[in-house]
Amino acid sequence: MINKNTYLFSLALICIISTLSSSLGAQENIDTKSGQMLTVAADGTYTFRKAEITEENSDDFMGAEINALEDPNNNELSGDRQERTILRNLKTQLQRIEANSTVERYQQKVLKESLNDKIKTAKKEKNISLIESLKKQLDAAKVDYDVADMRANESYNLIKKVNDLRKVKPVHRAEKINDLVSESAQKLGTTSQSIKTTVTDFTFQVDSRNPDYLAHNETCDISFNGIDKSLNQKKIEHAPQHLFGYTSEKLKHFLKNENFLNCEAYLTKLDGDYYLNLDLDLATKDASRNYGFIDKGDMIKLTFINGDNFIANSIFRAEGKLEPYSGHTKYEAVYQLQDIEMELIEDLELDKIAIIWSSGFEEYPVYEIDLLQRQLECLKKAE
Repeated sequence: MINKNTYLFSLALICIISTLSSSLGAQENIDTKSGQMLTVAADGTYTFRKAEITEENSDDFMGAEINALEDPNNNELSGDRQERTILRNLKTQLQRIEANSTVERYQQKVLKESLNDKIKTAKKEKNISLIESLKKQLDAAKVDYDVADMRANESYNLIKKVNDLRKVKPVHRAEKINDLVSESAQKLGTTSQSIKTTVTDFTFQVDSRNPDYLAHNETCDISFNGIDKSLNQKKIEHAPQHLFGYTSEKLKHFLKNENFLNCEAYLTKLDGDYYLNLDLDLATKDASRNYGFIDKGDMIKLTFINGDNFIANSIFRAEGKLEPYSGHTKYEAVYQLQDIEMELIEDLELDKIAIIWSSGFEEYPVYEIDLLQRQLECLKKAE
C-alpha cells in the first residue's frame, strides 16, 4: 500500500502531459532492465537502438529455431514447437510492457523534477494557488511513477522466468509454462495461450481460488425502479454483482480458499445522475486499523483496457463495519460519475480499479471486465 499523503490522484492530466513535453529534451537513450535499448523522443514515443542478443534476453528457450507464426494449437506440432511459439508470444508481450513502462517511468521522473523546480519558483513568488495546483500534479506524477515502476519490474521478473525455462526438464516444462502464462495474465494482463495436450487441458482461468463468479449471469437484475421516498427522487438501481477478488502474494499461503478482499459493484441512476457503489469485504477484523476508511471526497481511478481512465470522488465517508460471526470487515463506498465517464463505461471494458484509503493507495485487477457495461445497459432498458 502506498502512503496517501504522498500519492493522491489529480484530474489535471492535460497539464501533466503538456509539462512533460516541454521538459523532455529532443531525445534520450534509456535501457530496460532486461537489456532493451530505447531512444525516447520528446512526445514519449520510442524506438529500439539495436537488437541485443545476450544470455539474459535471447530466445533460446529450448533449442533449434522454428517459425514463430505457426499455430501453437495445431495438433501436428510437437510439444517443443507449441512451447516455443507460446513462449515467444508471451515474451514479446512482456518486452513490450517492460519497454512501455520503462519509458513511462522515465517520463514521470522528468515530470517530477520539473514540477519540483516550478514549486520552488512559485514559493519564491508566494503564489499560493499555483503551489497547490503544482503539488496536486506532483502527487499524480508520483502515483504514475510508482505504477510504471511496478509494471517494469514485474515484466522484467517474468521475462527472466521465461528465459530460465531452458533449465527445466522437458517432462515438467508444459506445467511450468502454463503456470507462467497464468501468473503473467493475472499480474500484467498478457493474453498468451496456454499449452493444450490430449492428456490434460491447461486452459487458464483468471482466479482458480474463486472460479464461481466467472460464469456470470447475462440477465438484468434491477433491484429498485421507482421513487425513492427518502429522497423523493426517481431511482433505478442494479443488484450487486462480483467485480473482483484480490489477495496479495504474502497472504495466499494463509488464504488458500478465499480472497482477502472481495468487491461487489452496482450502478445507481438517481434523478438523472449515475453513481458507482462498491461493497468491499475484507477477510480481517483489523481492516479499520490497517486500511482505515474511505473519506468523503476520496478518489477512485478506473482504468480501461485501452489505457483510458477517469477519477471519481466518494460522496460520503465509508467506515469499516465488523461482522462478528465471520470476522470480516465490510465497507460501502459510493462514487459519483460524470456523463463523460459513463460514455467510457458504455464503450470500454474495465481493466483496473485503484482505491484511495485513509491509510494509503492500492490498485486491483478487475476480472469481470464487462460488468459495468452490462449493468449500464440494464439501467437504460429499465428507464
